[in-house]
Amino acid sequence: MKKKFLSLLMAIIMVLSVSVAVYADEKSPPATRGEIVKTLLVAADAYQSGLNKEAIIQGSKNKDLRENEPAKKVEALVMLSRAFGELPEPVGNDLRSGTFGVKYTDVPTWAKKDIDNLTKAGVLTGNPDGKLGANDPITIDEFQNLIARIWTLKGSHLHDDFYEAINKKWLNRSTIPVGEIMGGGFPELQKQNTDKIEKIITELSGKQFAEGTKEQKIADFYSTALDTSNRNKQGIEPIQKYVKAIDDAKTLDDLVQADLTLEKELGLSSLFSFAIMNDAKNSSKNALYFTGLATGLDKNSFVSEDANAKKAYIQYMTKLLVVSGEKESAAIAFAEKIYEMEKALASVSLDPHEQGDVTKYYNPYSIEQFDNMFKTVDMKQVLKSMKVDSADKVIVFDVKLAQKGAELLTDTNLNVLKAYSKVQLLMATGGLLSDEFGDAANEFAATLYGITGKKTDQEIAVAKTTSTMSGYLEQMYAEQHFSPKAKKDVEQMVDQLIATYEERIKSLDWMSETTKAKAIKKLDTMIVKIGYPDKWDTTLDKVAIKTYDEGGSLFSNTFTVTKAYIDNTKAKLDKPVDRTQWVTSVYTVNAFYNALNNEITFPAGILQAPFYDINAKPEENYGAIGMIIGHEISHAFDNNGSAYDENGNANNWWTEEDFKKFEEKNQKLIEFYNAIEIIPGVFNDGQLTLSENGADLGGMAASLQVVSQMSNPDYKAYFESNAEMWKSTTTKEFAAMLSKNDVHSANKVRVNRTIVNFQEFYDTYGIKPGDGMYIAPEDRVSIW
Repeated sequence: MKKKFLSLLMAIIMVLSVSVAVYADEKSPPATRGEIVKTLLVAADAYQSGLNKEAIIQGSKNKDLRENEPAKKVEALVMLSRAFGELPEPVGNDLRSGTFGVKYTDVPTWAKKDIDNLTKAGVLTGNPDGKLGANDPITIDEFQNLIARIWTLKGSHLHDDFYEAINKKWLNRSTIPVGEIMGGGFPELQKQNTDKIEKIITELSGKQFAEGTKEQKIADFYSTALDTSNRNKQGIEPIQKYVKAIDDAKTLDDLVQADLTLEKELGLSSLFSFAIMNDAKNSSKNALYFTGLATGLDKNSFVSEDANAKKAYIQYMTKLLVVSGEKESAAIAFAEKIYEMEKALASVSLDPHEQGDVTKYYNPYSIEQFDNMFKTVDMKQVLKSMKVDSADKVIVFDVKLAQKGAELLTDTNLNVLKAYSKVQLLMATGGLLSDEFGDAANEFAATLYGITGKKTDQEIAVAKTTSTMSGYLEQMYAEQHFSPKAKKDVEQMVDQLIATYEERIKSLDWMSETTKAKAIKKLDTMIVKIGYPDKWDTTLDKVAIKTYDEGGSLFSNTFTVTKAYIDNTKAKLDKPVDRTQWVTSVYTVNAFYNALNNEITFPAGILQAPFYDINAKPEENYGAIGMIIGHEISHAFDNNGSAYDENGNANNWWTEEDFKKFEEKNQKLIEFYNAIEIIPGVFNDGQLTLSENGADLGGMAASLQVVSQMSNPDYKAYFESNAEMWKSTTTKEFAAMLSKNDVHSANKVRVNRTIVNFQEFYDTYGIKPGDGMYIAPEDRVSIW
């Protein structure tokens, strides 16, 4: 339940943190040779001094330049190469994101030198058949993407690519740590926090403390997390009885009872996933949500039938089943059937951008209605067994997913359901068992997301201790690494930004006074959480942690803690919501808006350089943490957050006319951030990222206004601090996955596509028509 609870909650809490766009305009007509030349004379002028038309286009022997003829792709590419000259060798981020090693089979001899120049630079992407499409037409939009790739590669002119120019040295030197999926400002700060926590843990390690103390529990948990020898000796033994119960099930009811036993003893369920949190229509009370059967891949991977993802996932499931005792042939067959079942589930599930929409996820069912949805399972007995039967209703998060899951729960599907349950159990517990389970997970991640290498046993042990024992470790972290002075300073920044936001709302020309009053009321009642909670959670006080010598294990310790948290959560069902509770650890490098509480949270973990530095220039802090604070405030008014009132209830506080204008502005945002190329062949999706783009715009508008009121404001410090904050690098595979699933735009898009909407940026850097960063005033977007 804990895993499901967090995933659902994070779908509703707007988190700061990364497709072929579905809202792209109709394809523009083929570009002529003359249009290609004119485009290049502007785009490449700053990169080759004295560039002229004759250096780009050469025509036939009779000097006929055929400027009115449609350009073939190969002709456009040759002109592109000539305009920019020899390109730099890709390193760092460019090497990770480019396309290399392709030998195109349709390149004419006369074009080979220039095509080789572009190919070695990694800026070309061909067709699936291995051809370049040399004789295909090319549009100006497609050609502009190619130009933008070269601006990225060179990274020498902020007028064309601000993010790249500001961060180029870092991007060229950037690496992704072993076993990690990305590098950048956020991961680097998280690593610093991890090092601080590791120091706390290792200073306790190996020492004797009184039983029941924080120090004893942390030290003994860490010792079991480090003890791979005993873990490997145990193998699958910690979950063997649960695996056997699944294997022995002769009927669907047998399988349900095996699942309920697992849930009763460990808090895990593969068939019935519930969450307890604020009722979205009565946010002061905790309600029961049903989230449906889980899938091991994202929806897009199933729906698009991604061959690589399918192969990797089936191989992963096969290995888990083999390690659990299945013969390989049977394991393969089961894995393939599980894949098909999960594909059926994914195909009817909510799209990623719909999961934060209260009109989509809030579907209350009476207990009778919920029970009737499941024709083959007594859901009243399930609720009673799970000790959540005090609920007067069940809010179904995804109706079609729940219905499809209920449809699949039959004796006819028993064998595949048993295999599915076993795989879910193995995926949930494998990291606590022998190395062969962890190795299977690592191989899956490496194949799917391009992760290389493996973390050390100590790094893994620290990570497990940090996540499981966070209730104690975050107290120690806050005491040692977050000063009252910093807390007070950030509180003042938040107050100033909320006041500025109120000024901005009052001055809006598109919103009526009636709606403005409601918006300001929402601002005035917003809960602010900074640094660490006023009172610490005491759940860990109730659990006993034992070493292997005392009969404990990493597995038993972890689920002792997990079960305690789950039992606490169940006890809150139908009870008043404790709005002082935090849903994230103090050392998290992130920030949050929770629409159900109308609250913003800034953990101590993010209130450090490069996001916040008490000794930095105010403009630098406002370009980083100030923008983030404004971003989180803005989530109260984005396309999802705007559906909730000042108390966190889903309640329409808009006039009909104002909401229509709001929707029109959101549509402009969708189009403005849509179809922006992230890396070659991967594009930003304006619909998916709407809520976060709106928050970025609002956050920059508010923080920039605060800076504008300073004496002689240093806008360069503001904009460059903002760009540096978002520096990031990841694998090509992960970037592609994020583009289909992450509600945040790629970090580069968050910088370049946001700052161009503010005149201060143009005035500071002298951005003018023809520059890559220039957007005409009438095409810029804003809401708040």
